[in-house]
Amino acid sequence: MNSTLPPGSNTKDRPPYVPHWHPGVTDLPNGSTSILDWSAATDVNAPFNRSRVPLRPRTHKAELRANSKARAGEGRIMSCAEFWDTRRNPSQGVADHRYYAFSHWQYVDVLVFWAGVADAGLICPPNGHITDAAHRNGVKVYGSVFFPPTDYGGNPAWVKDFVQPGASTGDERYPVADKLIEAARYFGFDGWFINYETPTDAETEARLRTVLAYARARSGIEFTWYEAFRRKLTDSGPTRNEFYLQDGKRKVCDSIFMDYGWGSGDIKDSIATVEKIRRDRYDVYYGLELVRHVPDNPGLARLVCPASAKHQGSLALYAAHTVSNQPKEPKDSWLGHFYRAEADYWTGPCHDPSDTGWPGIAAHIAERTTVTSLPFVSHFNAGHGTAYHHAGNPTRKGGDGWANLSLQDVLPTYRWITRSTGNSRMAASLCFEEAWEGGSCLRLAGALAPGHESAVRLYQTRLTAPAGTHLTVRAKTPSDVHFGFNALVALDDQPHTLVPVPLNTTDTSGWKTYTAVLPEGGAGTLVQLGLQLRLGPSAKTDLAYDVRVGQLAVHTTPFTAPAAPTGLTVDHVTPLSSTRKALRLAWTPPSPDDTVHHYEIHRGTAGRLTHLGATPGTVHYVAQLDKENDATTTTLTVTSVGVDGTHSTTGATTTVTW
Repeated sequence: MNSTLPPGSNTKDRPPYVPHWHPGVTDLPNGSTSILDWSAATDVNAPFNRSRVPLRPRTHKAELRANSKARAGEGRIMSCAEFWDTRRNPSQGVADHRYYAFSHWQYVDVLVFWAGVADAGLICPPNGHITDAAHRNGVKVYGSVFFPPTDYGGNPAWVKDFVQPGASTGDERYPVADKLIEAARYFGFDGWFINYETPTDAETEARLRTVLAYARARSGIEFTWYEAFRRKLTDSGPTRNEFYLQDGKRKVCDSIFMDYGWGSGDIKDSIATVEKIRRDRYDVYYGLELVRHVPDNPGLARLVCPASAKHQGSLALYAAHTVSNQPKEPKDSWLGHFYRAEADYWTGPCHDPSDTGWPGIAAHIAERTTVTSLPFVSHFNAGHGTAYHHAGNPTRKGGDGWANLSLQDVLPTYRWITRSTGNSRMAASLCFEEAWEGGSCLRLAGALAPGHESAVRLYQTRLTAPAGTHLTVRAKTPSDVHFGFNALVALDDQPHTLVPVPLNTTDTSGWKTYTAVLPEGGAGTLVQLGLQLRLGPSAKTDLAYDVRVGQLAVHTTPFTAPAAPTGLTVDHVTPLSSTRKALRLAWTPPSPDDTVHHYEIHRGTAGRLTHLGATPGTVHYVAQLDKENDATTTTLTVTSVGVDGTHSTTGATTTVTW
């Protein structure tokens, strides 16, 4: 990306990085700005950093939890994770598959976008594409407000800037808090994590409580409080932590992160305190520090979330991204390491959330799902990959790949629960070698014994499915005449009974389209979805298989191509060299646009499209467009993409001249 432009360059010549601010102008570091000077109306980068996916409702059915020790509707999980450096954080993904593409959202309630450094910015909203993925899975996202320790550049004056009242107008006003509300509403995220580690004084801390209570009362924006000086809710002094939850009749923050070093006695004291101030015990998150791989963490998690009794509070996972830190290995092994490490922590070393061995997070918290309305479609696209695919064909290859969490599907609720009969066996995983749409698909590999089957339990759902509801599956499967392929569905009246529904196809090779129609008598409410492979009893030998599943869809009407966008314009061109440009693009969505899942940006015209990027919004930054050979122009096309991956039959085009 272009990040070394000379001073005085046009603002649009710089990439639309995710913003970061200081509270005011006191001792403002070089290159930083005050949030008081920000507004969406004047920020030319703001539209590139906006989330377009609303927070989806989610549900759970306790009896469908994978792990018998997990509990539903009690303790919550807060994941505090760093996705990129505070400075120069790309807005709409990166040209590299080695990205923290977190996907175990079914166990998380709040994602804290961990960021902020003294010499860059203290107030950091999240990337829009990260919020898109979290919201698609029903997870709230908080930006970070970081007051650093003095040893790391912290300045008490910055805290005082944060709490300064506005000019007297007869109404209580706190300008920085008002800007926090404005930014969260515009960028589309849900709250702020206040990370208070700069020592100040009792008067400033009291005003902090006033400012946070003010902000909470004026909006639906949420706040979490953390500070590094008092480890208990009830530590003595006029500013003890309980006052940052509830200060008399004032609700100050929605929750609190308790610093490390707590034990069972502290949990009991906290429960007594929250009952006294009439707050929920689950508003208290007990911190687990993951960056140093503390060996006591599994036991501490069980203190908070006992297996056979009501949860005592919630868990906050600090530096959750470090669970899967990049190893010093060749690039081609990075994806394998990432998904092994993530599964180890979230579902346990057997990579099966129903396993009763070492307790991954799945042994504490029951899975939740946002699969509650039709149509439902998954391409098992993890939001990154080494290539990009459309309809089973690569439209982008080479380089370091891509990452863009705006495109991440709701991935399977259960990763992975497989069951086989006889000598059959199955291993389930995400595959990045092929895909129907995006960068990955579902891989089912193993062997089938004659007369036996293997099954994978995939999604918990709550789908009202009338008679005639369609199932569509795109898959690469064996062409053996004895091979059978079924969908598995469970209804609400018998939620544990996965009933096979035969999938039929007339295709004989490549990506096959399988279909089924649910019973005419009425399907009811679907609560589970899975897939089953079987081998007929007349087969002579076992069948080894390596099945790729690129789409699983449940829908009541056929999918159609969405209307095309119009008015594609190049808002700004930045020459990077004689053969390379960076571009800011904008277009007009179709009206109505309710069938559009996202837009894709391509080089070329219909029939010869090379993928450049994608976004649910109507602006996109092309960080690098290269001239091809002796071409004097390059055509760019933007298409609308439906929920099933179907592109509009035409697209909006524009021409770039070299």
